[in-house]
Amino acid sequence: MPITELFLGAFIQVLFDRLASAELLDFVRREGIDMRLKEWKKMVECIQVVLDDAEDKQLTDQPSVKSWLEDLRNLAYDIEDLLDEFVIESVESKSKTGPRTSKARSLLPSCCFKLSPREFLFNHKMRSKIEEMDARLREIITRKSSLSLIENNRKQSTSHLPGKPIPTTHLIEDCFVGRDNKKMEILELLTGEENNRTCTDIRVIPIVGMPGLGKTALAQQVFNDDRVTNYFDVKAWACVSDDFDVLSITKSILEITNPQLARECKTLNSLQDELTKNLSGKKFLVVLDDLWDKNYENWIFLLKPFRSGVKGSKIIVTTRDREVASMVDARLITLKMLTLDYCMELFAFHALGVRNFNNHPNLEVLGRKIAEKCKGLPLAVKALAGLLRNTDNPREWEDILNSKIWDISEDRINVLPALKLSYLHLPSHLKRCFAYCAIFPKDYEIQRDELICWWIAEGLVEAKGAKNKWNVGLDYFNDLVNRSLFLKSGSNESQFLMHDLVNDLAKLVAGPTHFDLGEFKGDHNNTSSVRHASFISSEYILPEKFKIYHGMKGLRSFISLDKPFRNYRVSQKVLCDMLLALKYLRVLSLSHYCINEIPDCIGELMHLRYLNLSYTCIKMLPKSIVALYNLEALMLRGCHDLLELPKGMEKLINLRFLDISNTTRLKAMPLYIGKLVGLEMMSKFVVGTGNGSRLEELKDLEILRGELCISDLHMVREAKDAGDANLCVKKGICRLTMQWSTNFENSRNEELEREVLNFLCPHKNLENLTIFYYGGLKFPSWLGSPSHDKLVHLHLHGCQKVKTLPSLGLLPSLKELYIEYLNSICTVGSEFHGSNNPFPSLLTLEFKGMLIWEDWSHCIDTEEVGVVFPRLDRLVIQDCPKLKALPAFISLPSLNELEFKGCNEGVLQSLVSLTSLTALTINDVVELTCLNHGLTSSLIKLEKLEIRECTKLRYLWQDGDAIRTLHCLKRLVVRNCPEFIYFVAKEGDIELPGNLETIKLMECVNLEKLPSTMHTLSSLRDLTIYKCPKLLSFPKTGIPTSMISLNIECCEMLRSLPRGLGIIDLKISGCVSLPSSPFKEGRFLPTTLKRLEIRCCGWVESLAEINLDPLQSLQMIDIVCCENLRSLPQGLHTLSQLTSLFLSGSPALEVECFPPLPPSILKFFLYSCPKIKSLPNQLYRLTCLRELSIGWCESITRFPDGGLPPQLWKLRVIECENMKQPVREWLTPLTSLQILEIHGSVGGVGEEEDLVLPLPSSLTSLYIYSMKNVERLSTSLPPSLQKLWIQNCLKLRQLPQDGLPPSLEHLLLNNCPILVERCKKGTGCYWPLIREIPSIDIE
Repeated sequence: MPITELFLGAFIQVLFDRLASAELLDFVRREGIDMRLKEWKKMVECIQVVLDDAEDKQLTDQPSVKSWLEDLRNLAYDIEDLLDEFVIESVESKSKTGPRTSKARSLLPSCCFKLSPREFLFNHKMRSKIEEMDARLREIITRKSSLSLIENNRKQSTSHLPGKPIPTTHLIEDCFVGRDNKKMEILELLTGEENNRTCTDIRVIPIVGMPGLGKTALAQQVFNDDRVTNYFDVKAWACVSDDFDVLSITKSILEITNPQLARECKTLNSLQDELTKNLSGKKFLVVLDDLWDKNYENWIFLLKPFRSGVKGSKIIVTTRDREVASMVDARLITLKMLTLDYCMELFAFHALGVRNFNNHPNLEVLGRKIAEKCKGLPLAVKALAGLLRNTDNPREWEDILNSKIWDISEDRINVLPALKLSYLHLPSHLKRCFAYCAIFPKDYEIQRDELICWWIAEGLVEAKGAKNKWNVGLDYFNDLVNRSLFLKSGSNESQFLMHDLVNDLAKLVAGPTHFDLGEFKGDHNNTSSVRHASFISSEYILPEKFKIYHGMKGLRSFISLDKPFRNYRVSQKVLCDMLLALKYLRVLSLSHYCINEIPDCIGELMHLRYLNLSYTCIKMLPKSIVALYNLEALMLRGCHDLLELPKGMEKLINLRFLDISNTTRLKAMPLYIGKLVGLEMMSKFVVGTGNGSRLEELKDLEILRGELCISDLHMVREAKDAGDANLCVKKGICRLTMQWSTNFENSRNEELEREVLNFLCPHKNLENLTIFYYGGLKFPSWLGSPSHDKLVHLHLHGCQKVKTLPSLGLLPSLKELYIEYLNSICTVGSEFHGSNNPFPSLLTLEFKGMLIWEDWSHCIDTEEVGVVFPRLDRLVIQDCPKLKALPAFISLPSLNELEFKGCNEGVLQSLVSLTSLTALTINDVVELTCLNHGLTSSLIKLEKLEIRECTKLRYLWQDGDAIRTLHCLKRLVVRNCPEFIYFVAKEGDIELPGNLETIKLMECVNLEKLPSTMHTLSSLRDLTIYKCPKLLSFPKTGIPTSMISLNIECCEMLRSLPRGLGIIDLKISGCVSLPSSPFKEGRFLPTTLKRLEIRCCGWVESLAEINLDPLQSLQMIDIVCCENLRSLPQGLHTLSQLTSLFLSGSPALEVECFPPLPPSILKFFLYSCPKIKSLPNQLYRLTCLRELSIGWCESITRFPDGGLPPQLWKLRVIECENMKQPVREWLTPLTSLQILEIHGSVGGVGEEEDLVLPLPSSLTSLYIYSMKNVERLSTSLPPSLQKLWIQNCLKLRQLPQDGLPPSLEHLLLNNCPILVERCKKGTGCYWPLIREIPSIDIE
């Protein structure tokens, strides 16, 4: 049932408020159209009072009412756009009223003043718009009269809606899955001892989650558990739902404790009195299911009778709203989506009556797909399964799989009422914000901060009292999160998801006004109603992709949604054409587009509030952008090529957000940026020396918040400027970076820089501070002041002249501390700690590049320091070569990860009692020869040990005793330790830690042997040995049967390979001493092998000895750069699983007739094998073959008889100079070919002036190389072609006469001088032909 207009009431209210605004009425009164707007206001009032009835009637599918509502919605949008234009004129009008506003006029762009107020009124176009709106509004009023709509002033209620969910009871469901852990958690809370709780202090346990997640089912399970029944004297269940009626709730609970009294009591007072008496002296459990009401007074009033119970009484509340849960002031039990396996069990039970598909294997795949569709929501699983109850017809199951849940009638499925109720309970301001989210496709990660900016730009958020729009918008967003309409996505605090069904709800609510191209199923020619649209593109954007948006004349939002690690390419012309068609845009996001300039026409988008050009390739913005009077947000994050911002930006007086972070080439700010006093966010400020660019420009930007980077602070000439910046009063800034020049060679004024930093004291709300290349001799006192009690992250980098550290130990909330390249620090002591119990919250500490740091003292005056780093989890000490040792007081009880590089061995030896350590990395410790027993004896939890670039390391441990404590070790890496010869110093066999899973021995040039007990490592999975030239062999006992991956590279002296019974991946590379037949003498390959790679093994001559019969799991064979190889394995065609064969760089391999390949082969590559004379016969029978690449094989003269397999989709033929077979013979039959790479030497095609290729219509990519005599492309290009690359065609001058296909996405011309000249932008004769191609590379 459609509900596409339910947010219209909220929209009309906003429109009504705008019509009644004093500013607008003042303007229209002066312009003589006030009477017209007053009439409109009255008509809107008439509409408002019937909206509730209209929306109710369209729920019952009355087409005339639905049509009326749709027309009303479109008119409301158009009137709002017109009022927007009035506002611009109002500002222009005010600027003429006198000297008090002349300054405002000087700040506005000149385009706002093309007409005087009276000229504006009589402007024909504007007068026509007003008359058109008036006629449409009157027509709406006329139609209203014929619809018999009832006037009312009631608040929207949900009780009258069809399909209201039925009340719940305490009886349990037959199938309960996936919540056992949560059930046990609640049971513990219910029956656990409570030492500090009084009888009047009732414990409330809230269960929170989105509708349909199983909150009630979990509460039912707990309520009926025997432990609960035995623990409590009284149990009661009340279904509260959306109507919070204290009387009825109280009565329903009393009916359980005393049914007779419940019938007799008629008033709330008497009911509460009797319930108080009945609960007195008893331990009770009450479940309040589906609580909605947020009114704290109502909650307290309801609780009054419950305070008579004894200690241990409990109340369970289930709610979909976190704000309701927080009202009861208790720890939340938050439910997440069920896993797919649990969904399958639940689905099988409700569809088939059993808990699995063992007896219905033919339905399991369909059942899994249907369960996946439910995205972990139990209500949806049960609903869809119920439709298939006792039905085992696969066709009916497919019908349900292919249907949308929202298309199934509500009398068959109860998902809709539960979700609708969440929407209908939203206040009007949240309804519009929620409906806006219909632009998101399913599973899209919503960026919270972006969405709030879009809401603001669309006028969905208004400032309230002391709160600005941003904070109000954040409240709106959090409210939707609390109501479970948004769900957190992973660990990122600002990324969220919508469940698929909630996404569907948003789309149903928004109707045709919101457009998501990926899920649009309507008529592409009928999109005139769309106002908000999103776009997710492939890498290349063709003109056709944007055409659908040209018809959306009233479009307000065009948002290109980002995909991770993807950049989009579109031509300048295509972009400009679209912008010219969309005059009413308020939100425009082109983030991650590979565009280097923005069309000037963007300055005509007078309604634009939000412009996002982040991560584009632009070098500058068009001058016309300063004409965007309404612009509130300009986002340029990550524009690394941006050189400057346009002059006149101070005219953008409505600008609130300017994000220019990570604009590395931006070296100056526009003059007088400080006049934009409304700026709430400016992520970067580049200090200059002239008026209008000095630090004092920050003075009046008092409401800045979020992130601020101040760079080029060495340009400050007067410390007073830093004081004028007033950072100390900017309480909204939470992340601050201060950056001076990296150049310390020129004279730096140490005293001036000290004063500047002293004046730049931030507000105490600061959370994150980074200081780069400060040149003063000491840090100011504010840096270590405990008043900065919210500071959690501090990074000091490259402050080369500072001689002492501030008292950072006094910062109570500091969690991450990075101190890098402070090259004048010699001692760290009491000044750093600041107290006897410093760094109470620190989790990460890194010291790097402290070249003269020698001593870390451990005293505060005469007192020993207590536990210095009680919570430290990660410690990095890197490139501190003079540091002798760590002080004894550092016990590090919580340390989990330690990285140690470029330091004195004494520091490492001073580390003891690291009992919590799980990861240890030691790098470039020159004097280290062996790990001492004091260090290793405490590493009882160590899982990862890596030792790199320790040039004197000979052994890891002194003896086997040191190994016994490492029973948790899973990963061992020794790399670039040239003196390393063995694992222990003592002779004899050793037992390595038994839980090792990975061993990597790399660049250990003196390693000669491996432990003979390696075969006992039953957990070992991966073994890599790289550049160990003295290793002669593997132990005779072999390697563990648990091994799945063996990688042996550049072991020049290795003479044999190990036995490997379970290996899946085997790579042998650069082992030049292997025998000519390395797989002789029992060195067989395991039957489990799937991937075999042999590279750069120059002595290997024969692989014929490989017995392929047992290798039926083999999927990939790579043989590369074995220059003496003379024979291949016999019987390749018997490998039934082989999918890829790569043979390259074998000049001695002489094959008259290449052995046949198995039918399973997908990819066959043959490169640089000049003595191979033919390809396998009967290639055309290899029906699975998809990729065939041949290059630098001069003895091959033709393809085998029968040609190539017609299903081939990629073919590469390069530098096969003797292949003279005509191209048409082997290319014409390839009707499925998608990618073709062809060299001019093949078939003599490059010798003719006209290049004629019989290209199949399926082709998408064509690569043409070295056609030395070709002047004309005389081949018609296929209509599906997407990529055309032409390289080294020196004489080529003409493209095909019938042009290039409109599908072309990428054109590359390299070393084609004549054609390049003819394709030059603007001047080349071919430029009009190619200018709409999204990506053009001409070199």
